[in-house]
Amino acid sequence: MSADLPRADSFAEDALLAHIHTTVAGAEHVVVGPGDDMAVIKVNGGELLAAKDLLVEGRHFLGTASMAQIGRKAVTRNISDVAAMAAKPVAILAACVLPRSITQACAQELVDAISRTAAHFGAPLIGGDTCVHVANGPLTISVTVLAQPLDGVKPILRSGARAGDHIFVTGALGGSLQPDGGGHHFTFEPRLAESHALARLLGANVHAMMDLSDGLARDGARFAQASALQAVIVAEQLPCTPACVKAHTQVNAWRGALGDGEDYELLFAVAAGVKVPATIGPNNTPLTCIGSLQALPGTNSEALICMHNQKVVDVSQLGLWHNT
Repeated sequence: MSADLPRADSFAEDALLAHIHTTVAGAEHVVVGPGDDMAVIKVNGGELLAAKDLLVEGRHFLGTASMAQIGRKAVTRNISDVAAMAAKPVAILAACVLPRSITQACAQELVDAISRTAAHFGAPLIGGDTCVHVANGPLTISVTVLAQPLDGVKPILRSGARAGDHIFVTGALGGSLQPDGGGHHFTFEPRLAESHALARLLGANVHAMMDLSDGLARDGARFAQASALQAVIVAEQLPCTPACVKAHTQVNAWRGALGDGEDYELLFAVAAGVKVPATIGPNNTPLTCIGSLQALPGTNSEALICMHNQKVVDVSQLGLWHNT
């Protein structure tokens, strides 16, 4: 390996993603390419959405997790991407690289969990691949989800936000990885019903949307960057889970809400002046306004700033990095 290349455990993930975006050639049938929660392509006069996620032992889950937990999370992470686009999942493909030490029973339990979870969301497992590590490497799962737009609803992108929009979040944030967090990062329910309800209720007034996996501080910055805006988050307005409050104390819970990650809630921008309900969906999921979007003050301005006690606080180091 060249001495000029960064180690795999220290490279800048966002920089690599930016590089990938520059290397992908455009095509007439590609409506939305890399950079959003899902790609969108034209197919026979309609549109097909696609997304892929990786799950790696030691990065996204520990070896103590059950095959049922791992298989479910491999699928629900992808379904959360579908929710972010207000689309409808239709099928998944899965590939597994198995450690040499895995038993036949465990491998089958993993596949059963993937298939069962996919079917629950109306997206049957239609194919994939498996292989075994040459050495005893970590269990690695790659899932691709395919989706289609809801009838009469265009996919909601990250990049449609406008200055003056209000920023909302579903549910509560923080504490997902805490021991007393109820295993939220395994048990979360993707906000599919909520996104569909939002799209139908508010229509084009929902200007942009994404799901939160790396923490509000990181993902909120990406959200604003997609529209070349600056997100202004008000710490006192952040909804925090009980596990987040317990881990960080009531005074500092807002930091956990910004940085803990693995929330899998929806972050969305709504036109100013539009009435947003307090709850949405069949489970009356809370909707909370946590800030707004404004024009970037300057070319080197942060994409996200946080106000706490009416002062700007540095949150640039908050968030979840799966490569560390």
